[in-house]
Amino acid sequence: MLTGSVSGGPESSSGSTFPAATFAAVLALRESSGKSFGCGTGVVRRTVNSPVAYLTLDGVGETATVTQGDFLYFKSDGLMLLRLTQDDGAGSTTVQVVPVHGLVVLEFPSSRALELLEVQGTGQIEYLVTGQT
Repeated sequence: MLTGSVSGGPESSSGSTFPAATFAAVLALRESSGKSFGCGTGVVRRTVNSPVAYLTLDGVGETATVTQGDFLYFKSDGLMLLRLTQDDGAGSTTVQVVPVHGLVVLEFPSSRALELLEVQGTGQIEYLVTGQT
């Protein structure tokens, strides 16, 4: 289960009331009762030192613990390129690269499951991927 909130607004300055807009949003997964899963990587922590090549992250892949990921938690303390390979829903795959410097939480539909997770960069990371198989 994921619970929390995110809020933001401008930094306040002395004597000024503008800009004054703020926002707040509740963090919640798609399933309001929580997310069940059949398998997962567990929380994996590691140091990455691969500034020019992608490294395959353990636990996600054709012969790994999670073959069809439906949830990803990823956090880094440095700039990372996260390469996500997903089922395209038509018998092939799609690949997208997401620049990350901090936190990423993604949910994937079963028809577009996460099939491979790779990272490029330098720093510490932690991640968790869950799925049904």
